Amino acid sequence: MDLENEKKESPQYLRMSLAAALTLGFSKGLFYRDAKLYCINLLLNYNNGCAARCAYCGLSHKREGDYEEKSFIRVTWPNYPLDAIIERIAARQDRVKRICISMITNKRSIADTKAICSRLRSSFDVPVSLLVSPTIITRDDLLDFKEAGADKIGVAIDLATPELFDKFRGKGVNGPHQWDRYMECLRDALEIFGHRNSGTHLVTGMGETEKEMVDMIQNVQDMGGWTHLFSYFPEGEAHQMGGH
Repeated sequence: MDLENEKKESPQYLRMSLAAALTLGFSKGLFYRDAKLYCINLLLNYNNGCAARCAYCGLSHKREGDYEEKSFIRVTWPNYPLDAIIERIAARQDRVKRICISMITNKRSIADTKAICSRLRSSFDVPVSLLVSPTIITRDDLLDFKEAGADKIGVAIDLATPELFDKFRGKGVNGPHQWDRYMECLRDALEIFGHRNSGTHLVTGMGETEKEMVDMIQNVQDMGGWTHLFSYFPEGEAHQMGGH
């Protein structure tokens, strides 16, 4: 990686989903059936990447290759300057209804998320959601995120049971994540940001039963949160590690 690319880290630079890049005019292309995207998804970017080792994630520390070249949820995430992103959003506020900033398990992302969120909220009146990394943040960080202007928090628990979580995100892959910490973070986020202003991502097809997934969804709903359900679709190495 050359010196120029080494400088393209957060908070000055952010990766962006290809759909968001198309919406903001960074990339050329068309949406199928003229679909519209109203949420700009941004991803923190560091040369040393994410410290987590989740078996199914394209950004996993265990996957070979430069972090800059790794995919996330099977989507291309090109890298752009934050200044340019703000300019493009400001010019398209009729199209942009929300911004989501995704953290990675990298301690630098805590302060950078706060700074980026604050800058976005001070630049225009577009709500900002955060997809946080519970392993590295504290309850006080959640309070700081709210002070910076975030109005919603996502906690990507992904797995429906503690056993599957540990297998694919914790001890099973020598990873840093713990089920109890993720659930604690979700509870804290709901308390701080309010009823229905936090929720979790869940991935089906990882070995859980239908009842286990439904029970988990109901549990989060009873807590006052929303759930977002994804279907697991393996990426090369993740498939080889026993995903379903």
